[in-house]
Amino acid sequence: MTALKPRRHPGAFLLSLGLHLLLAALVVTRFDIPPPPQSLPQPEIIEAVATDAAELERTWKAAEQRRQQKIRDQQAAEARAREAAERRREREQAEQEARAASEEAARQAAMKSLALQRQHENEQREAEAARQREAAAQSQREARARAEAEARQRAEQAARDKAESDLKRRLEEDAERKAELAAQQKAESEARRKAEQKAEDTQRQAETQAKRQREAEARRQSEKAARRQAQLEARKTAEAEARQQAKAQEAARLKAEQTTAAKRQAETEAKRKAEVKARREAEARAQREAEDAERQQALAAAQAKEQAERKARQQADEATAEKAAQAWVNRYFRPKVERAWLKPASASAGMSCKIQVRLQADGRASSVDAVCANGDAAFERSAEAAVRKAAPFPMPPDPAIAAQLLGQTVSFRFNPD
Repeated sequence: MTALKPRRHPGAFLLSLGLHLLLAALVVTRFDIPPPPQSLPQPEIIEAVATDAAELERTWKAAEQRRQQKIRDQQAAEARAREAAERRREREQAEQEARAASEEAARQAAMKSLALQRQHENEQREAEAARQREAAAQSQREARARAEAEARQRAEQAARDKAESDLKRRLEEDAERKAELAAQQKAESEARRKAEQKAEDTQRQAETQAKRQREAEARRQSEKAARRQAQLEARKTAEAEARQQAKAQEAARLKAEQTTAAKRQAETEAKRKAEVKARREAEARAQREAEDAERQQALAAAQAKEQAERKARQQADEATAEKAAQAWVNRYFRPKVERAWLKPASASAGMSCKIQVRLQADGRASSVDAVCANGDAAFERSAEAAVRKAAPFPMPPDPAIAAQLLGQTVSFRFNPD
């Protein structure tokens, strides 16, 4: 790059140098032009200095870099300021939300407390109404329980009668079945005996018939031999015919023997089949008898087990009902008697007596007996009077528990202190 030649155009060089310096000043100050003064300043005398264009270029670049760095620093400062302002806004918003949430929670708590108070009042009113309904329904349940107890007793009596009738009927059926089985066995035994007798008669007849046939055959053979000997010389010409006749007779004899053997074999097979059938029938009868005996034993065992279980359940139910009846007496009878008691003049602290009461179905006392340990007659009479005054007593709704109180003596300890 060649140096400029100011000597040829000095005015143009100075003007160009002044413009470059002004541009550099404007870049450094970010074009921050100050407001115009009130009075015009004195014109500044610019001293132009001749310099190299490369130096001017470097100066401009350095000024531009400083300007860009200043812009970046200012942008970073503005970003930090915006972030700080955003954090302040978020913090203020969170505080406002927290205050709103706290106010809402307080309002909800107040409303919940008011609702709980109203609910408590409603529950108290409902509980009072329920107690009144329970008191009204108690008498209905007691009457219904007494009616159900009587109905259950009648049903149990009817069930017992029916069970006894069914047991009697089953025993009669078993007796009839045994009689039928005995008659059937007798009939089968008689039939087996007749079959055996018939088989023996058949066998004897077959043997007799065979014996007769053998004897007849022997006679025929003897007669044939005699005829053959007598006619041997006279009938030489008929020898061939005689031999044919002999062969035919021999074939007939063999056929008769085969027929007899086949008949004997058939009779033997029939006898064997009859014996097998009779044996199978006897085994079937024995099996049926064993099965009947097993069923009878199983039925007897099941009935015994059922009776034992029913008795055990009845005893357990009675024990439970007895405990419940005593608890009922201690809970409902004794407090009522103590409230109705009028203290006699002779009564002292620590006195007690055993009260025995026999109740009627409506809870009234048919008899009262009080026995004190110290034998104070006045205290005993006051206790008996308190029992009669407190009657009728409430009866339990459970018929089983009520049954423990009716028809027998109810005892409890009377200790007014």
